[in-house]
Amino acid sequence: MLTGWQSDLRADPIPWLLEWENPSARYLTLRHVLDSDEPDSQVTEARAAIETWPPVRDVLALMDPVDFWGRAEEPFYGGAMSTHATLHLLAELGVRRTPRLEAACENLFEHGQHESGGFTYDGTPGRVHLCYTGNAIRTLLHFGYGGDPRLERAFRYLARRAQAPDGSGCPYAYGGACLWGAVKALAAFADVPGGARPTDWGGAIERLADLLLDHAFDFEGDDAAWLDLGFPQDYQSDLVELCDVLARLGYVLDTRLERLLDAVLENQSAEGRWIKRQGTRVLQVEDRGEPSKWITIRALRALKLARQAAVQAEQLKLRNRESWFSEP
Repeated sequence: MLTGWQSDLRADPIPWLLEWENPSARYLTLRHVLDSDEPDSQVTEARAAIETWPPVRDVLALMDPVDFWGRAEEPFYGGAMSTHATLHLLAELGVRRTPRLEAACENLFEHGQHESGGFTYDGTPGRVHLCYTGNAIRTLLHFGYGGDPRLERAFRYLARRAQAPDGSGCPYAYGGACLWGAVKALAAFADVPGGARPTDWGGAIERLADLLLDHAFDFEGDDAAWLDLGFPQDYQSDLVELCDVLARLGYVLDTRLERLLDAVLENQSAEGRWIKRQGTRVLQVEDRGEPSKWITIRALRALKLARQAAVQAEQLKLRNRESWFSEP
């Protein structure tokens, strides 16, 4: 019988996630679902195995020493196959920083970052998008650039843009607000621990979160694509990523998130897993229509944070009630 935060699952997916055949999923499960620390020997062993895992080894083998995964002066060239997207994928898989990957990150800074601080597809300010900037920030954070002045400039751009009147707009969203872009921007903020987030990020996070939480998702109509869960992703997003990001930012007790989390729960399989419906062609480990370990990990983290927060809130209520009755 499943207990605690797992009680809403239809079955226990943890043993499946911990299988050694996928060291990336094993590592991420230990870290993000089971909360094991990096010094833990299981965590260390799993992470070390990622770099020699054939799918990752194949991606690294395609890396050119000059042009990386595309063109040296255009790190976004190639879309989901580009240097930018490939670095982002490797970061999401848990690959560690190496001198070769450091060179690719420096290339992303040099040729992908606009003078405004954001990241641009072609060097122009009109192609600085929330999705590209959010993903680039997350990638560079993962590879150890936290505190780098160039990355801090990117965060300032993201915070400033998020609070601008039309900051969430995108030409690919027909000039309207881009919800995918909002998720990617919030994911960058979420990757910084809460205590380390500057106070002036608060307004930016709130504005983007409200944009998503106030949206009346019609999963049977215009918003059905949000249920096409995917991994790996480039600029796209889905419901599981949205809930994972908002949960990590502390919105787990927001009543507007409850319906979205319910939809995540409804989309689990009988085995307590989540099915891949879309994803870029870069990593062909999981087929469409089959369970995805990476999507399942994101879903479990969001649900775990929500259930734990609900329990803590109830415990606080009980303590306050006991304190009130114990007063003389």
